[in-house]
Amino acid sequence: MNTPTQGSPSAEEIDFYAASKEEIAATGSPFVFDTPPWDIGAAQPHVIALEEAGTFRGRVLDTGCGLGDNATYLALRGHHVMGVDCSPAAISQAGDRASARGADLVEFRVADATQLDDVGTGYDSVLSSALYHSLPHDGRLPYAAAIHRVSAPGAHLHLLTFADDLPDSYPLNSGITQDELLTTFDTHWNIDHITQIQFSTTFTPDSLDAVSGKLLAQRGSAHNQAGNVRWQRDSQGHLQLEMWYLHATRI
Repeated sequence: MNTPTQGSPSAEEIDFYAASKEEIAATGSPFVFDTPPWDIGAAQPHVIALEEAGTFRGRVLDTGCGLGDNATYLALRGHHVMGVDCSPAAISQAGDRASARGADLVEFRVADATQLDDVGTGYDSVLSSALYHSLPHDGRLPYAAAIHRVSAPGAHLHLLTFADDLPDSYPLNSGITQDELLTTFDTHWNIDHITQIQFSTTFTPDSLDAVSGKLLAQRGSAHNQAGNVRWQRDSQGHLQLEMWYLHATRI
């Protein structure tokens, strides 16, 4: 398993919600965003494709739901959804967005994804979109166990995460490889496949280049010009980064 380079920030050390607010100076983070990089104001295209393919079944748990766009989309498609996140600010905004869109089959709750206390049990599908790489290293095995505990036998897990062994993934030192995913989830889940997908963001080539430059400088590495990469974009023009998509079935 890879570990973060000493002195470089890891995914769990950046509070993107705090980093988008006026009190940024108090966080000590060098990263300032007008909006969290994954807040495209809609469900992720890959989540939409999965739902349209019929891979979400029954009751859905969305862990690390953030501002709730994936959860709200699934609710509008007829699923009963519980969205959980550790950020009260994110959960409050998620509820407002869902109400504005008329989604009445979704509930949002503040919860620690590595514990999942008081969120109920028996979920038939679990969505984990851009959460896993943000968990502390010692929280990843507990997370795999927690979602196993609250899900029903045969439940489906849909996990999207940035990783170090993808060439054009988010330039953050997550320390995650495909092998780690296999090791983490093998105990509680039958892993059906891990495939490469695209994840839509609010980054521009210039903003991604700036973030990449700061991260690489903190590591003492040369600055690879992310702004010069010919990034893929989704149908709405959002810049896309590579992720692993893991699909697994609960043991």
